[in-house]
Amino acid sequence: MNRFATFVTRTAMAGLLAAVAVSPAAARQWNANGQGAAVDYTQIIDTKANGEFVFVWWPVPEAFPNDPNTQVIKNVLGRYIFVGIARGRNGGPGMSFFAITDLKIADGMSRQLSPLAGNALPPEVAQTLTALQAIQHPMRQGLRWFVFDGSTIHACMSGKLSVPFEGVTYTFDTPIPGCAK
Repeated sequence: MNRFATFVTRTAMAGLLAAVAVSPAAARQWNANGQGAAVDYTQIIDTKANGEFVFVWWPVPEAFPNDPNTQVIKNVLGRYIFVGIARGRNGGPGMSFFAITDLKIADGMSRQLSPLAGNALPPEVAQTLTALQAIQHPMRQGLRWFVFDGSTIHACMSGKLSVPFEGVTYTFDTPIPGCAK
């Protein structure tokens, strides 16, 4: 792993580990700061019948602390939309996950965006993706990541991100909680 990827991995883990992996999935933060509010809002857990679930995560720049060490990943997350999605089942000795091969998203104007090709990602995007995949999160093993051009969707501007998946459309209204006013 090169220096940038190592830096991004450490930054991502330090910035999100406290807000994501430490707090129980069923709990909500009390008196959350802007970073905590952003993390809470950008993770959706949809519990279904038979112990099945869908987890959707849109990591945004506002989920990271404002310091020089996080600026690189915040810049990448500000230009591209990363969506992690998992479909699985609780039961037995742990969770099992289903394969997810495709995902589409739409912006507030209902324009669908296709994911960027994995073999054609700009280096900083590929390295940010590697860092996100390394975050210790309960859904980590089942998350499938997709990356989209972020020119029409911004976490702190008026709009919407829609993630249609298996007959349900998961939405994030923007500006998200945690954006500067």
